[in-house]
Amino acid sequence: MKCTRLIFSMSIALSVWSGLHAQRVLTEKEAVRNCLEHNFQLKLAENALTRAELNTSDKNTGKLPTVAFNAGYNYNVDNTTANFQDGRQAKLDFASSRSINGGLNVGYVIFDGFFRKYNIAQLQEQYSLSELEMKASMENLAAQTLSQYYQLAAQINNLKIVEESIGLSLLRLERVREQREFSRATGLDVLSAEVDLNNDSLALTNAQIQMDNAKRVLNNLMVNVDDLDYTVSEEVSFIEGLDRAVLQEEMLAQNIALSQIDKNIEIGSLSIDMAKARQLPTIRADLNYGFGFNRNNPASFLASLNTNGLTASVSLQWNLFDGGQTRVNIQQNELNRLALDIQKDQLIENLQFRFETAWANYKDSQKIYQSQAKNVALAEANMVRTEERYNAGQLDALTYRQAQLNLLNAQVAENGARYQVKLAEVEILLLSGRVLD
Repeated sequence: MKCTRLIFSMSIALSVWSGLHAQRVLTEKEAVRNCLEHNFQLKLAENALTRAELNTSDKNTGKLPTVAFNAGYNYNVDNTTANFQDGRQAKLDFASSRSINGGLNVGYVIFDGFFRKYNIAQLQEQYSLSELEMKASMENLAAQTLSQYYQLAAQINNLKIVEESIGLSLLRLERVREQREFSRATGLDVLSAEVDLNNDSLALTNAQIQMDNAKRVLNNLMVNVDDLDYTVSEEVSFIEGLDRAVLQEEMLAQNIALSQIDKNIEIGSLSIDMAKARQLPTIRADLNYGFGFNRNNPASFLASLNTNGLTASVSLQWNLFDGGQTRVNIQQNELNRLALDIQKDQLIENLQFRFETAWANYKDSQKIYQSQAKNVALAEANMVRTEERYNAGQLDALTYRQAQLNLLNAQVAENGARYQVKLAEVEILLLSGRVLD
């Protein structure tokens, strides 16, 4: 049974090690590209952008004239009694008559108080806003993908750290068994080593589960749910020379949320102009060509009548007073515009707060990482000395195990701290509009 446990633990470690080294490596850029190409949220943003582009078409802005054709046919059956001036009378039952008419109208609004001009400008600004919303979706998805990528890399490193710990436990168990053969160790020592090895094997299984779960989250962002047969790059390169003042300036100049609210302010200003345009007259020109044919019943003076002709007209409509609705509409749009100005001030304040927090987290994570790296160096040196003294019989198994756990915990903490620096970098780049660079 003990041999079976040992073989089982070794097989787990070997299978994980060989699996990690045989898999293809997914780079950061590939992960982000896959997300931007396949993510459903981004496809919805692309759809919204296409709709906004259609709205700016000349066919939707009133720049083109309208052309309409109408036609009709009438058939009548009447009972008619006709009394003439000379005293004659004609009476007809079920007398039929029919008429055909048609017309072609071309109309164009010459002037509408500049409403059409402001409407076109607003539609174009809304299209630009959709472009910004598209970019915002891309930036947020890229940031989510990078964050999940680094979290997966951290889980993979944790898995390897636990593998190394299993290697130490295996060596210890082998050494204790050899010592027992020469009566320098007891069965309790062997059992203790086996328990520790089994605990490490359980930790390895948990690390494997956490790694697979992290992969699934990343796959969900890339819309690639089933593929787990890959690994990610564990090399971490920090961005050098990040300047706080420069990043703050870039945030105020390039942050997508700020650009969006600026665009909404422009749209709000145009809404005011459109409301004011309703106070001015509308001038419309129409050109009509009409034709008609009537065949009358026998009691009529004319047997038939053909007509056709061309009519041109110019009309003016000026809504001098509408009960104050236009004025209220102008005031409502002015208040909306004022609310957007307040929202912009609030957004700048929130962005400044988020940036200060992100920068503090970035600097703190760097300090923590440096401290954790020192702890690893100390734990490694302690493990080397502990192992030497343990092999020489100067330390007991409990002390050896504690040194092993100290090293394991220090390595896991250092690994997490390293990737926390990268996560802090991503947040700063997202705020300053550089995450897609």
